[in-house]
Amino acid sequence: MFDSLLLPGYLLFVASLLICFLRAMKAGWIVLAIAYVLAFINGSVTLTGLALVSLETALLLLAVRYPSGWKRTITHSAFFLLSVLLLTHQLPGFNNIVIFDRVRFTPDAAPFTMHFNLDKPFAGLAIFTGLLQLGFIEKYDIRKISKAIIAPLTAIIAICILTAWALHFVAWEPKLLLNYLWIWALHNLLIVAVTEESVFRGYLQGYVGSTVFKQQKYYLPLVISALIFAVIHTTGGWPLMLLAFIAGLGYGVAYHKGGIMAAIFTHFGFNLLHFLLFTYPMLGKH
Repeated sequence: MFDSLLLPGYLLFVASLLICFLRAMKAGWIVLAIAYVLAFINGSVTLTGLALVSLETALLLLAVRYPSGWKRTITHSAFFLLSVLLLTHQLPGFNNIVIFDRVRFTPDAAPFTMHFNLDKPFAGLAIFTGLLQLGFIEKYDIRKISKAIIAPLTAIIAICILTAWALHFVAWEPKLLLNYLWIWALHNLLIVAVTEESVFRGYLQGYVGSTVFKQQKYYLPLVISALIFAVIHTTGGWPLMLLAFIAGLGYGVAYHKGGIMAAIFTHFGFNLLHFLLFTYPMLGKH
């Protein structure tokens, strides 16, 4: 876990912490740039990958420059399309480092593989930065965020776990796994939850929802973002897509009530409970 090849990944953790939690944007982007330079040196990112993240950065700068009109529409559309392609690992130029290689956390669990992805987090951090520049991320209010988390997280836990259990998707399997927990938790909070909530709640539900669907009730962009969130969770088949949709609705409610950090911590809280108390990521096929 302390191989030099993993250093860019650890720097991504630091960049995410600085940008999203401390809102130290300049320092965060400096650390992010160092991470990609090191990744290029060790071969984790190629010239193609660097060109793509540079294009993402350029599109971000253009998108936040235009307050309205067709230029804003075109730049935001191109920026978001590239972000989704990076998020879903559809583009060349990234040789993501394996952290867990088909690990079975319990005997009957499906094998789990986790990478230090160098494409996905860039999209998330770029979108988070853009949302902040556009005024879609307000000053953090711990009390408001905490209150916004309670109800949706409780509902997600109850509905998703009962549904997953009924579908024989997971079983009750409490575990601590300290050797795995620390790196899994950091990755899930600082990369997975930050990236996915920035894209689906912050950008789709928040920014797009308030501009494209400004005459509609808030729940229309909430449901749309949850549906698209479900579509990208195809690895576990339709059961995982159904569970992702239910969870996405809960994350959307948390976002509506408490902003992006409420959505991030609701997402991470549910994933952490899943990891610690139930089969992770799901029951294997026998």
